[in-house]
Amino acid sequence: MRHAENTTRGFTLMELITSMALGFIVLGASATLYRQALTMNWVTSQRAELQSDFRAASNLLARDIAMAGSGSLGQQGLAAGAVILPSATVPVYPCSSTSCNYDNGVPVAYPSQAGAHYLYSVIPGPNLGITVNGQQSDILTVSYTDANLALNCYTVAYVSATSLTFTLPAVLPTTCILPNGVAAPQALNDAVVGLLPGDMIMFTTTNGPAAMGVVSAVPTASTCAGQPCYTVAFAAGDPGHINQPTVATGSLLSLSGTAITSAARLLVITYYLDISPMDGVTPRLMRIQSGKAPVPVAENATYLKFTYDVNGGGTYYAAQTTLPAGTNPTMITKVNIAHMVMRSQLRGVSGYQGLDLQTSVTPRNLTFGQEYPINGTAY
Repeated sequence: MRHAENTTRGFTLMELITSMALGFIVLGASATLYRQALTMNWVTSQRAELQSDFRAASNLLARDIAMAGSGSLGQQGLAAGAVILPSATVPVYPCSSTSCNYDNGVPVAYPSQAGAHYLYSVIPGPNLGITVNGQQSDILTVSYTDANLALNCYTVAYVSATSLTFTLPAVLPTTCILPNGVAAPQALNDAVVGLLPGDMIMFTTTNGPAAMGVVSAVPTASTCAGQPCYTVAFAAGDPGHINQPTVATGSLLSLSGTAITSAARLLVITYYLDISPMDGVTPRLMRIQSGKAPVPVAENATYLKFTYDVNGGGTYYAAQTTLPAGTNPTMITKVNIAHMVMRSQLRGVSGYQGLDLQTSVTPRNLTFGQEYPINGTAY
């Protein structure tokens, strides 16, 4: 009996090699496409996170710059001049209630003229920041009135060079401006918005801003002639050397025998870069507000640079990294964020993702001289 011929054939070696080669090509292409998809997904997520952090940081920075000189620091305040500080011991910043060693590890002296130091609405700090990737950063300080506390509703009386009394009168003065949604002036020892150690207070007389003081203790409540009043201490020894009770200029002692027309709590805010203590490597953008501990605004901020438009003596100077000779911070008309560079949290195969902000902000309460013709030329 004969068997039918076997018609089933196997693969030749050449066919197997060809099939495997084609399979590897398909698998390789699929792996490449998958890797590219993962990379694009990573890049997209990193860019989205970076843009979110970048937007939050830039909005906060721009808002503070725009507010510089506002409130009691308007045209009759810092924008029209400056508040002189006691200078027997050099006053320094940026400070919280306990220390002034945040910016680059050392405090910075307030700007000086003819041996006296002053607080301005905008204080430039070129090359005063840390060095990141071989590039030295700037710092920037702005000052404006804190509108959350109705301190201007109180009358102020001089007690000593280290103590003042704030009284809430039965009839509120015309200078009293209440914050939105507040029906009556808050107590100065209020746990939420009241005065705390480290708060900076500016005192104004009929001649304008006359003195600065740093609160050293929570106010003590009492009654003065039947009205609520508070004793506020300004003891010597604050980290920034603002309270110098034996100095006759710029201190509370200068208010003795003088009518104090108003008081305002200032927000003196400094932006700078430091290195995160978590890993000792990651650079970050920091914000410190007078009397408070510094807080991080954004991580992986690698560069911070500012320039300034200055209108001094009829001459307009644009994009100045340092103030020209013969000018001072009261002549600043615009703050230019020349570079605020941030990078992504993680590094991919193509490196870090990065963004660089370049914009200009005009403080609303400073002069708008750059908007008008100078020597017949409009800028």
